Amino acid sequence: TFKDERDASFIQTELEDYVSDIGANSIITPNAIYDVKLYSIVYETIDQFGVYTQASGLVAIPNDINYAYPLYLFGHGTQIRRSSAPSMGGFNLLNQWLPSEGFIYLEPDYLGLGISEILHPYHLKDVTASVMIDMIYATKTLCKQLDTIQYNNQLFIAGYSEGGYATMATVKEIEESYNDLEITMSFPMAGAYDLSGTMVDLMLSEEEYPDPFYLPFFILSYIETYNLGNIEDFFKPEYAAILPDLFSGEYSGGHINDYLPNIPINMMLDDMVIDFTNNPDFPFKIHLAENDLINWSPQSPMYLLHGVADERVPVENSVIAYNTFIQNGSASVILETLPESYGGHQDAAPFCLIFADSYSENAKIIFEKGDVNQDLQLNISDIIGMINNILNYSNYDDFDFWLNDLNNDSLINVFDVVLLIEGILNE
Repeated sequence: TFKDERDASFIQTELEDYVSDIGANSIITPNAIYDVKLYSIVYETIDQFGVYTQASGLVAIPNDINYAYPLYLFGHGTQIRRSSAPSMGGFNLLNQWLPSEGFIYLEPDYLGLGISEILHPYHLKDVTASVMIDMIYATKTLCKQLDTIQYNNQLFIAGYSEGGYATMATVKEIEESYNDLEITMSFPMAGAYDLSGTMVDLMLSEEEYPDPFYLPFFILSYIETYNLGNIEDFFKPEYAAILPDLFSGEYSGGHINDYLPNIPINMMLDDMVIDFTNNPDFPFKIHLAENDLINWSPQSPMYLLHGVADERVPVENSVIAYNTFIQNGSASVILETLPESYGGHQDAAPFCLIFADSYSENAKIIFEKGDVNQDLQLNISDIIGMINNILNYSNYDDFDFWLNDLNNDSLINVFDVVLLIEGILNE
């Protein structure tokens, strides 16, 4: 569904104002090149029980039919209120920034948000990866249906907080199971990759925590997914009575926090906490470990970005993940920690995104229609290549066909050659 459009000059002004407001002028110079169109989509995916279901998401595209752009899959941070999902809103800084630079931007709502009315499967790696990956295929289908936008073979994946976890889960799943997808670069940012270690230690620490709703969000999701019992088996009665309604999808995390203790472990049953701490076979603990994302070896280029002063998702998540990746033989992972001066979890987020964007910009490739040999130049080599294709080539993939079909008539013939020659001469 088409939602809105915005021109590049307006986006440029918004970006310049924002960069100035956060004091990032010395780090990045905004460069909005393309007008942007915004869409919401509904697509099919599989939930945590292996059942087909519908999910929703947002797609923002550069509005210029003459080029083929990379895909940029982004995972957003933790949301609880269903209506706060990306597809339910309009333009924001991120979904106009990246497509205005020449990326096809896709952002899934996740299950349990947007049109999906189930309890969000929070920090469950398999279903999280599935809803991200299926968004890629859904976006490619949208591009074909629109017939006004073309993707190329580059794929960037990024996300912050829960989106950092989603990014890591998605990269792992693609590298292990999807031969038709090749990741150009990924940016897991400030994610809870070490659930059973760093995050458990934080929740057991009996220290005040800015967002106590994180803990019941985890537990409610895992109770439902793994059939771990009843809510009363985990929470003190006064919290067990109110949590199902609070996590119905109608309320924000900030609203839920108002009903919870600042020290999250204080809402849990004392006997349960003792059992969890001392019993290595405690089911919830086992399933947390199953959803860790630290013990594998990424093969595609990956930048782990994390602020050292992160109070919500400690930087140790990224440090442990990085060290384990290196021990496992990965040679493509770089860890970059932002110093304390960048602030905590929320304040460091825009700077992580800016650094990710700068790396993406350097690696980005945009192909012009007619660049048959994909060397980023239009010249006589493309003319020769197109003629050879007309005479000898019949097995085009979608991208090759788009490169050769200059007049968009679904045929590749002498008329396309003439247009290519005219284009080269005009340049």
